[in-house]
Amino acid sequence: MADRPRSPWRRGTELLTRAAHLYDAPGSTLAHEARGAWRGGFASSATWMAQALAQVRGRPVLADLPHAGRWGALKYGGALLAALGCWGLAVVLGLPHALGFVLAVLAFYAAEVQGLFLFPLLMDGAEHPWRSGRALLRRAGGTAGAVGTVLMLAGVMLLGGLVGRGWVRCWCLGCLAVVHWYEDLRA
Repeated sequence: MADRPRSPWRRGTELLTRAAHLYDAPGSTLAHEARGAWRGGFASSATWMAQALAQVRGRPVLADLPHAGRWGALKYGGALLAALGCWGLAVVLGLPHALGFVLAVLAFYAAEVQGLFLFPLLMDGAEHPWRSGRALLRRAGGTAGAVGTVLMLAGVMLLGGLVGRGWVRCWCLGCLAVVHWYEDLRA
């Protein structure tokens, strides 16, 4: 079943609203558990995301992801290489720096979105998480259909602290929004 057609802004707003309700709910442990999740890099962040997925489902999920660091490095390393390659091409072509920056950001997220559901799939024990994630991405509207929503989520994750919403909370809301999106696509 494909994700219901709607604007990236609307889909992102719905996902973030659901994420905030769960994160801020009385009795939710997600805020407390998030405080130190960043310290262990991808591995501890994946553990926090597993706790979030378990709360969404109301049952435990696989939280011990021994290769989370490798998968995270692959996902974000590839996105960074795409951004740097795009930036370099913009420089070689003599494009204005602002345009080169915008193109590099778009290239980063176009590459990053390829692994959008990678960590939840690992938590579900997917045998081929990259391939399974690409199938879910197609159901979400493909790269073009998902990048707009991901840009919105990333904006909240990266800039939410500037407007007094809390850096950790905003980062976690973005991650939790991806968990909700994943569950919607699985349904």
